[in-house]
Amino acid sequence: MNFSNLRTVAGVAVMAALLALYIVFAAYQAALLVASGQPLTLVYGLALFVAPIIGMWSLVRELVFGRQAGQLLDRYVAENGEPQIPIINRRDREAVDALLAAPIPGTWQAALIHGLTLDTVGRRREGRAAVRVAIKLGAIDSRS
Repeated sequence: MNFSNLRTVAGVAVMAALLALYIVFAAYQAALLVASGQPLTLVYGLALFVAPIIGMWSLVRELVFGRQAGQLLDRYVAENGEPQIPIINRRDREAVDALLAAPIPGTWQAALIHGLTLDTVGRRREGRAAVRVAIKLGAIDSRS
């Protein structure tokens, strides 16, 4: 594991610990509000129970995505070597728009490179969507 990966893992661990701490405090406050018995604080307390649940779901979803994307990238590197991401200037609107207009490729390798390229030009949401497609295609490809 190189220094960059170690830094990433440490950052994820710190953020997960901070979210877990938030969840504990939010759940405690929600329990206090519900226990008060007043109608308004009861409703607020119940709503406050929902926030930690959403936080846990979000954390688990992101951790699973990160693990799957990392495994897929490791698989790509093992099979094809380092990915060759096209160099596109993020300020070149025509090139970025052309990249966005291109459909997500049908193979997991091409979809992964497409997602990494979109992320590189600053289109993180679209890049993550392409990587999710690559993860699905890679799972199908590995079962074949």
